[in-house]
Amino acid sequence: MFPSFTPTNLAILALALSSGVQADDKAESVSTLSFKNSFVSSGIVPEVIPALDPAVSFYVTYRADDGHNELLTPGSTLTLNETSRLPIEWSVENLNNATNITASTRYLIYLLDADAPSRSSPTARNLRHYLAGNYTLNGSNSSVLPTAQRLSIPEANRRPFTAFTAPTPDPNTGIHRFIYALYVQPPRFNSSGFESVGMEAATGNWNLSRWRTQLGLGPAIGATYFTVDTGLSVNGGSNNTGNDGDKSGAGVLMPSGYLSGLMALGAVVVGGLVLV
Repeated sequence: MFPSFTPTNLAILALALSSGVQADDKAESVSTLSFKNSFVSSGIVPEVIPALDPAVSFYVTYRADDGHNELLTPGSTLTLNETSRLPIEWSVENLNNATNITASTRYLIYLLDADAPSRSSPTARNLRHYLAGNYTLNGSNSSVLPTAQRLSIPEANRRPFTAFTAPTPDPNTGIHRFIYALYVQPPRFNSSGFESVGMEAATGNWNLSRWRTQLGLGPAIGATYFTVDTGLSVNGGSNNTGNDGDKSGAGVLMPSGYLSGLMALGAVVVGGLVLV
């Protein structure tokens, strides 16, 4: 008996075949409550941020080491090879649960290291690896989770405020938690950059609380995170606390120079981070 195919499934199959990449056949929806609980069990809440109450399920799709496009679930442990380039796509579910959302709403996304330069001494906890606005729903579904709607940036607005910098934590600095967050973009930035309100391009001394105030942002409507395990922490102890993810073998081929890069950026101690 032959399986039945919907137009959506056929489109996804054609995309996978044309690219030579197989999609994640185990991808499943994650509830907003599970996202919220994962941030608590990982220690990100309240250690890094005081609270998270997501309105949407926010997904990241990345290229796995085995060649598949995989859906990132909160707390997944990735290798540096898997985190070395921009995600394949971003997508959302349950968007109707967010307030003040229309078909023309734009969104902004960032990626930061919550444990820079180490889990035991996160003196550069605001290190920003990516920041871009003007994301919109592009009218298509996720290639790995057909129930999720894809977010993309129109061609005319594709220059990010902070270009993607791959996570490269130094060896033996413990488990690093990297956070992706999704915000509704205030309409004033649809035609002007973040620098128009005094935001600096430097990534090493970014203050999230001040940034939210500068841009007039509401709470994050969605967030997820992954971990990179570099081995023992700098104080010789293990940092295997919280949710260490659902993959093993991370932390292979650790590039050096992470700490020197932070110094070059003028990283400073920033406490009391606020994400939402």
